[in-house]
Amino acid sequence: MPENNISYKQLFILMAEQKKYKVLKPSYSQKQNSIDFILEGQINKSPIKVSVDLKKKNGKNPNKWVYLEFHNSKGGDGWLYGACDFVVFETDDNFIFVNRKNLIKYLNLSNLVRWDLPYVDKPWNSKYRLFRRKNTLETITQIKVEDLKSIPNIQIWQKP
Repeated sequence: MPENNISYKQLFILMAEQKKYKVLKPSYSQKQNSIDFILEGQINKSPIKVSVDLKKKNGKNPNKWVYLEFHNSKGGDGWLYGACDFVVFETDDNFIFVNRKNLIKYLNLSNLVRWDLPYVDKPWNSKYRLFRRKNTLETITQIKVEDLKSIPNIQIWQKP
């Protein structure tokens, strides 16, 4: 199986190919709209084609927390509002596929993120709170990996 020194993207591609998906590179405009890969394959003998935004694991707590971006550094829509079908979050042990629209719906309905409180001063303090880097309009938060698992229709690819 893969050596420890391959990148998370290389590992993702390898795993997708082992699952009989064809991995395609996005066009320039797709890349600009938060699409890292396009997977083509079959589910129950029906052809599928889905786009993926792959998120590298969080360095300090990769199995507990993931970052979400509501607004980019210029104040425009963050990657959460990109064009991908699935956001795929890497943890130490797996890749978690979350339907992007279901994630947004979950965030809107759950009231997990505290929009009513002031911004926090450090990104690691952004657990269910909002953080903005100095001199940018970026808005990010963190939610628990366990929260992702309560969103409908997720899929988990266990790492080798």
